[in-house]
Amino acid sequence: PASNNWSETKTDVLVVGGGPAGLAAARVAAAAGLDVLVLDERRKPGGQYFKQPAEGFRIDESRVDAQFAEGMRLLRAARAAGAKIVSNAAVWGAFGPDAIAAVTDGRTQLIRAQRLILATGAYERAVPVPGWTTPGVMTTGAAQTFLRAYQVAPGERILIAGNGPLNLQVAHELMRAGAKVVALVETAAAPFLSAPGAVMSMALTAPGLLGAGLRQTLGLRLRRVRMLYRHALVGVEGSDRVTRATVAAIDATGRAIEGTRKSFDVDSVCVNYGFLPQNELARALGCAFHFDPRTASFAAQRGDDGRSSLPGVFIVGDAGGMRGARVALAQGALAGAAAAADLGRGPTDITAWKQELRTHQRFQDALWQLFAAPALINQLADSGTLICRCEEVARGTIDDRLDRQARTFGTIKRTTRLGMGQCQGRYCSTLCADLLRDRTGGESSADDFFAPRAPAKPVAIAQLAGDAGAEPAAVDILRTVGRDANICLDPPARPTAP
Repeated sequence: PASNNWSETKTDVLVVGGGPAGLAAARVAAAAGLDVLVLDERRKPGGQYFKQPAEGFRIDESRVDAQFAEGMRLLRAARAAGAKIVSNAAVWGAFGPDAIAAVTDGRTQLIRAQRLILATGAYERAVPVPGWTTPGVMTTGAAQTFLRAYQVAPGERILIAGNGPLNLQVAHELMRAGAKVVALVETAAAPFLSAPGAVMSMALTAPGLLGAGLRQTLGLRLRRVRMLYRHALVGVEGSDRVTRATVAAIDATGRAIEGTRKSFDVDSVCVNYGFLPQNELARALGCAFHFDPRTASFAAQRGDDGRSSLPGVFIVGDAGGMRGARVALAQGALAGAAAAADLGRGPTDITAWKQELRTHQRFQDALWQLFAAPALINQLADSGTLICRCEEVARGTIDDRLDRQARTFGTIKRTTRLGMGQCQGRYCSTLCADLLRDRTGGESSADDFFAPRAPAKPVAIAQLAGDAGAEPAAVDILRTVGRDANICLDPPARPTAP
């Protein structure tokens, strides 16, 4: 141990994130003979895609679906290869490629790794509309977690809205579990009919995945689930809980078309308009990213194996750009092989993984031709709609600051507290960027956004403080990192009085 209130751990490869990309990377690197440590913030590894049941829930493995079973096989393979997987691990600081701070088992530690693989995944993107903070409104992924991890539905009458195949999949899963899905609302045109060329490409590259989507669509139609295309959720009503949801047809700019509103009595609303990469650690390290205003998300500068612009650091899966679980699996395996080769444990035959990567990249390109839709960001928010949920900053407040010539993220943050909440701007920063872009006419770059700062995730002060009577663990770690980097973190001594 480095001190009595924190510890220092050394490993060949540190993988942050235990989803598809992280587990695939860990399996390959460990199989090559490397010492591999995986830190995952969830109670059980698997990530969003391979959700595992919560503690205390037993499942009949002979009856689980293919996605669930695949996740269990990958997890077992990673462990069998020798990877050490630590759950409930909060990685709160990235001070260098070989200086990652985390809290595991209630104690703070500094991990020194020769290679760092960031597989932090993504989080769901919601679109602000009046009433979207009402209890009972949640992301589609949260509803899937309720169902897969805890075996319960999020409500009795559920409306699902947004863009992309996850909404279709979860609607089908909820329906099979006995829940009532009153409507599936999709901003794209009807899939499988609007882009026949894309359907053909998907059939040639991954017919099994295409078949699953067709079966899900047919299943919903046979159960008479109402499916509304080129529509979006435009409002939610309710006080203690959502009671009513309103949807409307949208035009090519994503704005509601007058006279097309429809309302549904519901007790739960699930929304997913895609995902945003969880890239705070990579950006804190200085890895190169660019901001795509069309998707309102960051994309990392990286190779097929996830190798970033920073030596020794790989960004794999959705952490570096949204390409789906299949691409993440192949890219994670390539990163694990590259890390092994870097450390003298290769080369490994990567032909199959490269082919899988290419195949599923083509599939993703075709998939998003099917689900092409207007990019919704702030079009449906009125002046009273909250943009920053953590600090309760409404759109009208931001518009007022823009009217007063606020033209930077920093100015808006200082005058409204936008981005100062627990999520540290993960959700509201892209919404703010859109409002700024509309007002100034300029484009946003990655450097315009709030700078990632430690702690990257909420961590108890007691865990950062360490043992009573000792210097705080976080300060001790920072001092150690600063000393190694030849940086003085101590304040200059005050001059003594003559």
